[in-house]
Amino acid sequence: MIGHRLTVLQASRLLERGMISSEQLATFCHTLAVAGEDIWGLGAFTTISAKDTLLARAKDSDLRRKHNETLSLLDGIPVSVKEIIAIRSSPLTAGSRILGKGEPGSTPCGYDADVVNTILRDGGALLVGITNMDEFGMGSLGINSMKPTKNPLPFIKNLTKGGEKLSNGDDMQVAQMIRLPEEEIFEMHHQAFSDSEPIFSAGGSSCGSAASVAHGSSLLSLGTDTGGSIRLPAAWCGVVGLKPSYGVLSRHGVVSYASSFDTVGILAPSVHCASVALDLLGERQGNNSRDSTSSALQFRLDDYVTHPDVAIQKKSLSGVRIGIPASFSVDECPPSIKEAWLRAAQYLSDHGAEIEQISTDDISVDFVSLSLAAYYILVSAEASSNLSRYDGFRFGVATQKDTVMMSNSDADLTPLEKQYSAIRQHGFGKEVSRRILCGASVLSSDRFHSHYEAAAKLRAALAGQMHTVLKEKADLLLYPTALFTPSRIDDGKIDSTEIFSNDVMTIPASLAGLPSVSVPVPLEGGGSFLGGLQLVGSRHGEGTCLKAAQILESGSFQN
Repeated sequence: MIGHRLTVLQASRLLERGMISSEQLATFCHTLAVAGEDIWGLGAFTTISAKDTLLARAKDSDLRRKHNETLSLLDGIPVSVKEIIAIRSSPLTAGSRILGKGEPGSTPCGYDADVVNTILRDGGALLVGITNMDEFGMGSLGINSMKPTKNPLPFIKNLTKGGEKLSNGDDMQVAQMIRLPEEEIFEMHHQAFSDSEPIFSAGGSSCGSAASVAHGSSLLSLGTDTGGSIRLPAAWCGVVGLKPSYGVLSRHGVVSYASSFDTVGILAPSVHCASVALDLLGERQGNNSRDSTSSALQFRLDDYVTHPDVAIQKKSLSGVRIGIPASFSVDECPPSIKEAWLRAAQYLSDHGAEIEQISTDDISVDFVSLSLAAYYILVSAEASSNLSRYDGFRFGVATQKDTVMMSNSDADLTPLEKQYSAIRQHGFGKEVSRRILCGASVLSSDRFHSHYEAAAKLRAALAGQMHTVLKEKADLLLYPTALFTPSRIDDGKIDSTEIFSNDVMTIPASLAGLPSVSVPVPLEGGGSFLGGLQLVGSRHGEGTCLKAAQILESGSFQN
């Protein structure tokens, strides 16, 4: 929200007290979304819902609330969904031209992903729009798309009303802000914008989801995380990013990138918001899941996670062991992030947690340092297999070969092979093509054992060590989400190798299939930006992660 991070809890409270209506809230978030795109050029959304459609659904929510028939705490709450997740009324493109992105005549996919059905249909949330992303989820900077996503934090700091900076307000002030005329909101965005402002990355690949939540145009966003695609953008945009255990949430309706890693997750303004969404998804998923790789188990989070009033009464982490893994204290970690890490550990200790030092014998520093290479070998191999179906005949958008420049190497191809080549040259971006080629290479007979098999063995070994530590020595692990603050994306100095290195802290939890939640923390000298610390738990240990994350989020060291 403008200058104030509006949460699901506060919005729900304002709705219940009649201080605002869902229609007013939807209008406000829709106006923010339009202003962000048209004035700031954020690139957070690829599609913003038609205002008439959005307000009609908001009126339905107001009517349910009037008759005490709300569907969930998210009823009437504006949310957004990443472009890789199916929504029946929109094309499912995963940010790729080969699936119709930017192509005329793209048709709606006609069905909802399981998670969308739960949040929007069963839960009553309002869809503000579909968010931007790196093509097929491949990227860490939000630039592998037709329009890069800008980090909104430098613009948000300049938002003022009447010449005064906006700060956190009480319910009355927030309600007044939500009821501001659209013209006034547009004018505030014009005043906050400067062409000379450097453009920074929002992270990737769930860049649009993180930017929309940070800006306030949505109070919650569904994204996907393969190797950090939720947690890195969350850290860079100053929001909460939750990646559940692999298989907890259904992937039905999610376009595959690397099937043994892909995880649906949540970006939210607070830990409580993420908890509410996960609780709803877990409660109503159960046997309704259409994903054979999901656990298909209903679950509910404890009251101390989903009800802040209870959480306040149970601030103690007594009996919770939090490990500080030495293997993640790498030389590249700057002093400001190390200092925030130490302060966070001390704060959790002050609230009853037992801080345990996890040595390099417990989690090998060699395994952690090699995890980045292993990850990219494995996901490239899976991507090469998954994306092979897009040939323009069975799946994907067909392209006439004369619309693509043919290379000399295509001269010996058959007419059918030339058509395949033309379709894929036109349909896949450079980063996707690079990873497909890399995957094909590591799966070849002369590299399978030396590359793919070795990477799979390292994955199993690292996962085994992390599982053992989380069973015998700690309940949670605490370490940084990212080693650096956001990169500039407007100076032409983007290093593709550096892009890969952004994932080094998030990949181990993905390799092991463990739940992880990233919480924003202030950094000394961070300027407009925050850092991120993640809490990693054992499989299906989301409740413990979120309990500690709520305490970390509310910490006095945050000020």
